[in-house]
Amino acid sequence: MAKIDLKKTLGFSVVIENGLISDSELPYSEAKFVGINEIKSQLLNGEITCPEIFYAKYYGFDKDGIYKKKGLKINLLLLQSNLAGIEYVKTRAIRTSKYPKIIEVVNGAGILQMQNFEGKFEGDIITATLKKDTKVIVPPDYAYCISNTRSSLLVINEISSEKSSEIDELDDMNGMAYYVIRKNAKQEVVRNPEYRMVAEPRKVKWDAILSKLGITLKTPIIKQILRKYEKFEWLFKENSITV
Repeated sequence: MAKIDLKKTLGFSVVIENGLISDSELPYSEAKFVGINEIKSQLLNGEITCPEIFYAKYYGFDKDGIYKKKGLKINLLLLQSNLAGIEYVKTRAIRTSKYPKIIEVVNGAGILQMQNFEGKFEGDIITATLKKDTKVIVPPDYAYCISNTRSSLLVINEISSEKSSEIDELDDMNGMAYYVIRKNAKQEVVRNPEYRMVAEPRKVKWDAILSKLGITLKTPIIKQILRKYEKFEWLFKENSITV
Protein backbone atom coordinates (compact mmCIF):
# COMPACT_ATOMS: atom_id res chain seq x y z
CA MET A 1 0.00 0.00 0.00
CA ALA A 2 1.41 3.39 -1.02
CA LYS A 3 2.26 5.99 1.58
CA ILE A 4 -0.23 8.85 2.05
CA ASP A 5 0.75 12.28 3.39
CA LEU A 6 -2.32 14.13 4.66
CA LYS A 7 -0.73 17.57 4.98
CA LYS A 8 -2.71 19.17 2.16
CA THR A 9 -6.11 18.19 3.52
CA LEU A 10 -5.28 18.05 7.24
CA GLY A 11 -3.10 21.14 7.67
CA PHE A 12 -0.10 19.34 9.16
CA SER A 13 1.92 16.39 7.92
CA VAL A 14 0.76 12.90 8.89
CA VAL A 15 2.10 9.96 6.90
CA ILE A 16 -0.09 6.85 6.60
CA GLU A 17 1.47 3.51 5.68
CA ASN A 18 -0.31 0.13 5.69
CA GLY A 19 -3.38 1.72 7.25
CA LEU A 20 -1.57 3.20 10.26
CA ILE A 21 0.35 6.38 11.08
CA SER A 22 4.06 5.88 10.40
CA ASP A 23 5.16 9.50 10.92
CA SER A 24 3.57 12.72 12.18
CA GLU A 25 4.70 16.34 12.25
CA LEU A 26 2.84 16.75 15.53
CA PRO A 27 3.07 14.31 18.46
CA TYR A 28 -0.09 12.61 19.75
CA SER A 29 -0.80 11.47 23.31
CA GLU A 30 -2.08 7.92 22.69
CA ALA A 31 -3.39 5.48 20.11
CA LYS A 32 -6.21 2.95 20.49
CA PHE A 33 -7.00 0.06 18.17
CA VAL A 34 -10.54 -1.28 17.99
CA GLY A 35 -11.02 -4.84 16.80
CA ILE A 36 -13.82 -7.35 16.36
CA ASN A 37 -14.10 -8.13 20.08
CA GLU A 38 -14.56 -4.46 21.03
CA ILE A 39 -17.28 -3.77 18.45
CA LYS A 40 -19.09 -7.12 18.22
CA SER A 41 -21.89 -5.93 20.53
CA GLN A 42 -22.85 -3.23 17.99
CA LEU A 43 -22.78 -5.29 14.80
CA LEU A 44 -25.68 -6.54 12.74
CA ASN A 45 -24.21 -10.05 13.08
CA GLY A 46 -22.57 -10.48 16.46
CA GLU A 47 -21.39 -14.00 15.62
CA ILE A 48 -18.76 -13.05 13.05
CA THR A 49 -15.06 -13.30 13.92
CA CYS A 50 -13.40 -11.00 11.38
CA PRO A 51 -12.00 -8.60 10.31
CA GLU A 52 -9.55 -8.51 13.18
CA ILE A 53 -9.03 -4.71 13.18
CA PHE A 54 -11.76 -2.16 12.40
CA TYR A 55 -10.05 1.15 13.11
CA ALA A 56 -7.32 3.03 14.92
CA LYS A 57 -7.84 6.29 16.76
CA TYR A 58 -4.99 8.67 17.60
CA TYR A 59 -5.66 11.18 20.38
CA GLY A 60 -4.35 14.60 21.35
CA PHE A 61 -2.30 15.96 18.44
CA ASP A 62 -0.44 19.07 19.57
CA LYS A 63 2.89 20.88 19.45
CA ASP A 64 4.21 23.15 22.18
CA GLY A 65 0.70 23.25 23.65
CA ILE A 66 -0.63 25.45 20.81
CA TYR A 67 -3.98 23.64 20.48
CA LYS A 68 -4.35 23.07 24.22
CA LYS A 69 -3.98 26.81 24.83
CA LYS A 70 -6.81 27.34 22.36
CA GLY A 71 -8.95 24.79 24.20
CA LEU A 72 -8.88 22.39 21.24
CA LYS A 73 -8.81 18.62 21.13
CA ILE A 74 -7.56 17.06 17.85
CA ASN A 75 -8.05 13.33 17.20
CA LEU A 76 -7.52 11.31 14.03
CA LEU A 77 -9.64 8.27 13.12
CA LEU A 78 -8.32 5.72 10.60
CA LEU A 79 -11.15 3.40 9.50
CA GLN A 80 -10.21 0.35 7.48
CA SER A 81 -11.89 -0.69 4.23
CA ASN A 82 -13.59 -4.05 4.71
CA LEU A 83 -16.83 -5.88 5.41
CA ALA A 84 -17.98 -7.39 8.70
CA GLY A 85 -20.29 -10.00 7.25
CA ILE A 86 -22.53 -7.89 5.02
CA GLU A 87 -22.03 -4.74 7.09
CA TYR A 88 -19.44 -2.13 6.19
CA VAL A 89 -16.65 -1.69 8.74
CA LYS A 90 -17.65 1.07 11.16
CA THR A 91 -16.84 2.80 14.44
CA ARG A 92 -18.44 2.19 17.79
CA ALA A 93 -21.32 4.57 18.53
CA ILE A 94 -20.07 7.52 20.59
CA ARG A 95 -22.17 10.31 22.14
CA THR A 96 -20.80 13.86 22.11
CA SER A 97 -21.82 15.10 25.61
CA LYS A 98 -22.81 18.80 25.79
CA TYR A 99 -20.35 20.12 23.20
CA PRO A 100 -20.51 19.93 19.38
CA LYS A 101 -17.83 18.19 17.35
CA ILE A 102 -16.47 18.92 13.87
CA ILE A 103 -15.98 15.93 11.58
CA GLU A 104 -13.59 16.57 8.67
CA VAL A 105 -12.79 13.99 5.98
CA VAL A 106 -9.11 14.08 5.00
CA ASN A 107 -9.03 10.84 2.99
CA GLY A 108 -11.54 8.36 1.60
CA ALA A 109 -15.35 8.34 1.78
CA GLY A 110 -18.17 6.85 3.82
CA ILE A 111 -21.43 7.40 5.70
CA LEU A 112 -21.97 9.26 8.99
CA GLN A 113 -25.03 8.48 11.10
CA MET A 114 -26.19 10.62 14.03
CA GLN A 115 -29.08 10.07 16.40
CA ASN A 116 -30.61 11.61 19.49
CA PHE A 117 -33.12 9.92 21.76
CA GLU A 118 -33.20 12.46 24.55
CA GLY A 119 -34.72 15.89 25.22
CA LYS A 120 -36.06 18.35 22.66
CA PHE A 121 -34.75 16.46 19.63
CA GLU A 122 -35.67 12.97 20.80
CA GLY A 123 -35.99 10.56 17.88
CA ASP A 124 -33.98 12.65 15.42
CA ILE A 125 -31.75 10.70 13.04
CA ILE A 126 -29.39 12.32 10.53
CA THR A 127 -27.26 10.73 7.81
CA ALA A 128 -24.47 12.44 5.87
CA THR A 129 -22.46 11.27 2.89
CA LEU A 130 -18.76 11.74 3.51
CA LYS A 131 -16.09 12.44 0.93
CA LYS A 132 -12.75 14.22 0.86
CA ASP A 133 -12.94 17.75 2.35
CA THR A 134 -16.44 17.15 3.76
CA LYS A 135 -17.03 18.97 7.04
CA VAL A 136 -19.98 18.06 9.27
CA ILE A 137 -21.08 19.20 12.73
CA VAL A 138 -22.19 16.58 15.25
CA PRO A 139 -24.58 18.44 17.59
CA PRO A 140 -24.40 18.09 21.38
CA ASP A 141 -25.92 14.91 22.86
CA TYR A 142 -26.02 13.08 19.52
CA ALA A 143 -24.53 9.62 19.19
CA TYR A 144 -22.65 9.08 15.95
CA CYS A 145 -21.16 6.23 13.96
CA ILE A 146 -19.01 6.31 10.81
CA SER A 147 -18.94 3.55 8.15
CA ASN A 148 -16.28 3.14 5.46
CA THR A 149 -18.18 2.32 2.27
CA ARG A 150 -15.27 2.54 -0.16
CA SER A 151 -12.17 0.51 -1.04
CA SER A 152 -9.73 3.08 0.42
CA LEU A 153 -8.78 4.00 3.97
CA LEU A 154 -11.18 6.54 5.52
CA VAL A 155 -9.36 9.14 7.62
CA ILE A 156 -11.38 11.53 9.79
CA ASN A 157 -10.17 14.56 11.73
CA GLU A 158 -12.28 15.09 14.84
CA ILE A 159 -12.09 18.55 16.41
CA SER A 160 -13.80 19.50 19.67
CA SER A 161 -13.43 21.48 22.86
CA GLU A 162 -11.00 19.94 25.33
CA LYS A 163 -13.87 20.10 27.82
CA SER A 164 -15.91 17.68 25.74
CA SER A 165 -16.11 13.97 26.53
CA GLU A 166 -16.97 10.85 24.57
CA ILE A 167 -19.75 8.76 26.09
CA ASP A 168 -19.54 5.15 24.94
CA GLU A 169 -23.00 3.58 24.86
CA LEU A 170 -25.63 1.74 22.79
CA ASP A 171 -24.27 -1.78 23.42
CA ASP A 172 -27.66 -2.69 24.91
CA MET A 173 -29.33 -1.70 21.59
CA ASN A 174 -26.77 -3.42 19.34
CA GLY A 175 -25.54 -0.06 18.11
CA MET A 176 -27.25 2.64 16.07
CA ALA A 177 -30.83 2.56 14.77
CA TYR A 178 -29.67 1.67 11.25
CA TYR A 179 -26.94 -0.49 9.73
CA VAL A 180 -25.09 0.30 6.50
CA ILE A 181 -24.71 -2.92 4.50
CA ARG A 182 -23.65 -4.25 1.11
CA LYS A 183 -26.29 -6.42 -0.55
CA ASN A 184 -26.31 -7.63 -4.15
CA ALA A 185 -23.28 -5.42 -4.84
CA LYS A 186 -25.22 -2.33 -3.68
CA GLN A 187 -25.11 -0.17 -0.56
CA GLU A 188 -28.23 -0.26 1.60
CA VAL A 189 -29.34 1.13 4.96
CA VAL A 190 -31.41 -1.30 7.04
CA ARG A 191 -33.15 -0.85 10.36
CA ASN A 192 -31.83 -2.28 13.62
CA PRO A 193 -34.67 -4.53 14.93
CA GLU A 194 -33.80 -3.65 18.55
CA TYR A 195 -35.49 -0.27 17.98
CA ARG A 196 -39.27 -0.67 18.04
CA MET A 197 -40.06 2.86 16.89
CA VAL A 198 -37.59 4.88 14.89
CA ALA A 199 -37.76 7.86 12.54
CA GLU A 200 -36.61 7.84 8.94
CA PRO A 201 -33.11 9.34 8.59
CA ARG A 202 -33.06 12.92 7.36
CA LYS A 203 -30.40 14.78 5.42
CA VAL A 204 -29.12 18.25 6.24
CA LYS A 205 -28.05 21.04 3.87
CA TRP A 206 -24.55 21.25 5.24
CA ASP A 207 -23.40 23.92 2.78
CA ALA A 208 -25.87 26.39 4.27
CA ILE A 209 -24.94 25.53 7.87
CA LEU A 210 -21.19 25.72 7.22
CA SER A 211 -21.57 29.01 5.36
CA LYS A 212 -23.49 30.49 8.28
CA LEU A 213 -20.68 29.41 10.61
CA GLY A 214 -18.03 30.85 8.31
CA ILE A 215 -16.49 27.47 7.48
CA THR A 216 -15.09 26.83 3.99
CA LEU A 217 -14.72 23.35 2.46
CA LYS A 218 -11.30 23.42 0.82
CA THR A 219 -9.24 24.85 3.69
CA PRO A 220 -8.25 22.46 6.52
CA ILE A 221 -10.37 23.19 9.58
CA ILE A 222 -7.30 23.54 11.81
CA LYS A 223 -6.03 26.44 9.72
CA GLN A 224 -9.46 28.09 9.75
CA ILE A 225 -9.72 27.90 13.55
CA LEU A 226 -6.23 29.28 14.13
CA ARG A 227 -6.73 32.13 11.65
CA LYS A 228 -10.24 33.13 12.74
CA TYR A 229 -10.53 31.79 16.26
CA GLU A 230 -13.32 34.18 17.24
CA LYS A 231 -15.66 32.66 14.61
CA PHE A 232 -15.53 29.31 16.42
CA GLU A 233 -16.79 30.44 19.82
CA TRP A 234 -19.72 28.02 19.41
CA LEU A 235 -17.30 25.07 19.50
CA PHE A 236 -16.47 25.85 23.14
CA LYS A 237 -20.03 26.47 24.39
CA GLU A 238 -22.45 23.88 25.71
CA ASN A 239 -25.57 23.17 23.64
CA SER A 240 -24.54 25.80 21.10
CA ILE A 241 -25.50 24.12 17.80
CA THR A 242 -28.61 22.61 16.26
CA VAL A 243 -28.84 21.34 12.67
